[in-house]
Amino acid sequence: MTFRETLTEKVKQAFIKAGYDEAYGLVTVSNRPDLCQYQCNGALPLAKVYKKKPMDIAEEIASHLKDDEVFKSVIACPPGFLNISVSDKALTDYINYMQTAEKFGFEETEEKKTAIIDYGGANVAKSLHVGHLRSAIIGESVKRILRFSGHNAIGDVHLGDWGLQMGIVISGIIEQFGIPKLQTEEQREKNITISVLEKTYPAKSKEAKENEEVMAECKRLTKELQKGEGIYFDIWKTVLKVSKADLKRNYQRLGVNFELWYGESDTRNVTGPMIEDLKQRGFAHMDDGALVIDIAEETDNPPLPPFILEKSDGAILYSTTDLATILQRQDEFDPGLILYIVDNRQGTHFKQLFRTAEKTGLKSPKAELFFAGFGTMNGADGKPYKTREGGVMRLEDLLNTLESEALKKVQAAITSGEISDEEMNHIAHIVGIGAVKFADLSNHRSKDYVFDIDKFCSFDGKTGPYIQYSAVRIASILRKLDIKNKDILQPEGDIQRELFLFLTEFPYAVRQSAEDYAPNTLAEYIYQLAVLLNRYYHEYKVLAEQDETKKASRASTLSLAYNLLSCLLDLLGIEIPERM
Repeated sequence: MTFRETLTEKVKQAFIKAGYDEAYGLVTVSNRPDLCQYQCNGALPLAKVYKKKPMDIAEEIASHLKDDEVFKSVIACPPGFLNISVSDKALTDYINYMQTAEKFGFEETEEKKTAIIDYGGANVAKSLHVGHLRSAIIGESVKRILRFSGHNAIGDVHLGDWGLQMGIVISGIIEQFGIPKLQTEEQREKNITISVLEKTYPAKSKEAKENEEVMAECKRLTKELQKGEGIYFDIWKTVLKVSKADLKRNYQRLGVNFELWYGESDTRNVTGPMIEDLKQRGFAHMDDGALVIDIAEETDNPPLPPFILEKSDGAILYSTTDLATILQRQDEFDPGLILYIVDNRQGTHFKQLFRTAEKTGLKSPKAELFFAGFGTMNGADGKPYKTREGGVMRLEDLLNTLESEALKKVQAAITSGEISDEEMNHIAHIVGIGAVKFADLSNHRSKDYVFDIDKFCSFDGKTGPYIQYSAVRIASILRKLDIKNKDILQPEGDIQRELFLFLTEFPYAVRQSAEDYAPNTLAEYIYQLAVLLNRYYHEYKVLAEQDETKKASRASTLSLAYNLLSCLLDLLGIEIPERM
């Protein structure tokens, strides 16, 4: 039970003793911290129910709480508020409990689910670009938050590895090397490298768009590939192997990890039987040569277009494999939640997908399908971020730019002590990645935001480097201390009291982020905690304190705050460097 929940329980008991409904005894953080720490406004709506003056009810409740040692004061204030302040002892006792409690006293959810989180969305044979950044950053953080909350959260990269782009790549590879040089696995692995793939797809895709005969051949190869055998299938397997290795390298650099590396192709044994089932049950029918399912409803505005299972040439689409993927995930994991962290611009597709799964009965009653859309990362012109030449920037190039800027900041900040180039580059990597992650996650996922590298990498303001630097300073102090007795004394002043109260509120930030599948609430809490910590260690000296009891108490306060800050940053996927 959180500290605030403990207060709520006591106030509810007071409502019961006074003969009122306990549901009105909710305690919230005060919106007037100059007057009190917490408040309860239940007397106001309760007055209408019991036909009494709200002040009379508030005074009754206050009288039942005046002797409770947890409260310093409970005062009824016009027109019927309960202004609540807690005793320093009660607050300190809870802070000392947090020191040793698992997860700092955070209670996991009672309704634990297996949650499949679909994020990443990388395409085989293509480089990751800036468009993949938000899905990876948000998805990884949401997965960690859900896991911390007690859920069995499983991340799936969901590779695009089975559509027309595969036919385009295979066509380009055959054109370069010829089938005789691609017959054996050894030949294929020698010729099909990541550099070859990065050049092949853009060139062949451009050619196919400009030449109908080339496009027709790419579509033919796609259809042949989807039979699941033969030389085209063998070439595809090598392309997949090479692409996965490169993707894993880039995601690892970003600090993003997937438990599953499934792709659209993993549903190939599910798709055919699913389509036949939908035909037999009367859901799928032919429309202008394509096999579709009508899903529009009278309340739609605008109407949802039909869900396409097969194109007129018999090829399947990613909509088909997405539907089959729901079946596959349900069969393999029996999830309570399938969460899609994908660009907002895919919203209509997911409405169609979910409606189709529901209407056809393919969705398990147990499984919730949820589209957690995100906005775009834009340039200064307000449009999706691109290179100076106007092209889509490779993710690797973006990360290089971030780390280069972070290196300049770190070099300027570190003014003492020897440091190797290797360590300096390692710190710059942690700071650069942390900068873009915090900038992204501090915005609600549904919002667009502007990529501003100078702002992101600044050591001042609401930035990742500011928070990392705050943590590094605390760690530096703690390394110089021998903390044996971790008990914390009662608050020495208002700043420490404010810090204690804020520390007790962390479960609500985690819960809110978990419920909304949006880490921005947690990011805001982390920033406010860093601000408070900076005020605290400027006000209360630790290393220079002569009173050993006070020194130990202050050190333990910093230790708790640092451990909590470190834990919460990890939920955002942000590391703390050894020094800055």
